[in-house]
Amino acid sequence: MSDAQPPALLSHRPLDNSRALLHRAVDLGLDFTSGELRDGLVLRRATIGQLIDRFAEPVPVAGTGNEQLLESLAEIASWSISQADPRYLAFPDTGDSIAALAADIVASFLNQNLIAFDRSAPAASVIEAQLITWLRELVGYPVTPLADYEGLASLGGMWTSGGNMSNHVAIAAALTHTYPEVRRSGLRAVPEQPVVLLAGGVEHFSYLAAAQALGLGSDGLLWADATPNYTSDPASVARLLASPPPGKRIFMVVGVAGNCRTTGIDDLQQLADLCQQHGTWFHVDACHGGSLLFSEKLKAQLAGIERADSVALDPHKGLFVSYPSSYALFRDPNALGRFARYPDRAHDPDCLDLGLITPFYGSRGFESLKLWALIKHQGVDGIGGLVEDRQAAFQKMVDLLERTGCFRMLGTSDFYRCAFVFLPTPVAEALEQAALPAAHHAAVRDLISRYTAAFADRLYRDGTVVFDLFALQDLADRLGLGSSAKYQVMGMCVGHPHIPDQVEHGIEQDITEAARDLAGRMLEDVRALLTSANPTGSSPRPDVTGPAGW
Repeated sequence: MSDAQPPALLSHRPLDNSRALLHRAVDLGLDFTSGELRDGLVLRRATIGQLIDRFAEPVPVAGTGNEQLLESLAEIASWSISQADPRYLAFPDTGDSIAALAADIVASFLNQNLIAFDRSAPAASVIEAQLITWLRELVGYPVTPLADYEGLASLGGMWTSGGNMSNHVAIAAALTHTYPEVRRSGLRAVPEQPVVLLAGGVEHFSYLAAAQALGLGSDGLLWADATPNYTSDPASVARLLASPPPGKRIFMVVGVAGNCRTTGIDDLQQLADLCQQHGTWFHVDACHGGSLLFSEKLKAQLAGIERADSVALDPHKGLFVSYPSSYALFRDPNALGRFARYPDRAHDPDCLDLGLITPFYGSRGFESLKLWALIKHQGVDGIGGLVEDRQAAFQKMVDLLERTGCFRMLGTSDFYRCAFVFLPTPVAEALEQAALPAAHHAAVRDLISRYTAAFADRLYRDGTVVFDLFALQDLADRLGLGSSAKYQVMGMCVGHPHIPDQVEHGIEQDITEAARDLAGRMLEDVRALLTSANPTGSSPRPDVTGPAGW
């Protein structure tokens, strides 16, 4: 028999009753994080159909009591994946900062709307302005101290829901900077086709999405070459800037500070020099690499980021903050001021209505409290220590992969993420000894892709270890089968500053066991392929199977 349906609103309930319910909800969250609700697995694997069968129901007409509500929440949690589990090695989004989690709870209670200061979000608006000032200082941008606040046009940054939107905002700002007439007359007023220049193969999906949504079209992207180490090739960028295609004008160059597949970091100084030489807006996508700004030891890898006209940061990637948390920052604060609905108010020091200068956003919550709380709780030095410890943990895990003899790396990694294929030593040796003819290359690439996907899927279905899975070119031709075709590859991303020894040993054991089951079959297939007169191969599946595949 269900308990009586309780009052819906906090203000209608006895405080002790609400406190008890919410405490149990927090306990539920902790039980999920600890693994108790996941049977000790990273996830309890279920298909889309199985989960639809489990959760599909008509819209409830009558409500349930507290116990049934908590049971339903626990059921949802028990079928969720834990990115905070150290065996989750697909993406770095752990979201387990205790300060950020506490702030997230408080922010839900505060329920502030950061569209405006008065009658909406007084303290929250000031806190977000302070946080943006801190982030600008970390990037190396000129900073107006919050105590000397001069108006919205002096802030030079905004919160967004993710790197996708931060890059959208940066492109819109660059377009408006280069073509002020667009705001009134649209793209029809532009005498040539405006294009964004970026390297193919290391780009994020958001640039194509932004080009299509902002009216530039997919032809509004101009592709430079990537280096064998998965970074933008400055020589290719230089050639295109010096001689763009007829009828096109490059209004933005994208530098990548940690791509989403191998975390390669571009030579930002060299790209900044090229953009300065040609008077072109320079945007740095530091959604992954931004966490290095907190480390005195590691931030040298981002040298030149302070010269970018705009920077995208994603604290929910690599800074232990839960979704959503992203920021678009601008060297010239007026870049956002140009979007002000009331331009005169953008320079009014008595106005802190953030909604006036945040394109794409009106009402939104106090999400920025999470990152503010993390910085307040740990300080830059404390966060920097976590970032450095995570780098050491990542290197230990790379060493683990290499000593198993099961994998071959594609490229090198600048930090916390690497890409590799399943290619056990006996299989690799058989291929090398066969002096493989070029006619067999496509079929061998296809075989490697199939077994890589099968290996990753085996671990994922078991719920023991989760690697990312996506398509990637072997740009350096490390496998000796050509650099133009794509493979299905796994990605390992370490989001934690420390992986306990027993967990590390368990990961190695699970990997070795899965490899043992597949390696023999793979070797048999390779031998059969090598004796085939007419081997055939196909491209790897285009399926989006993991976060980097997006």
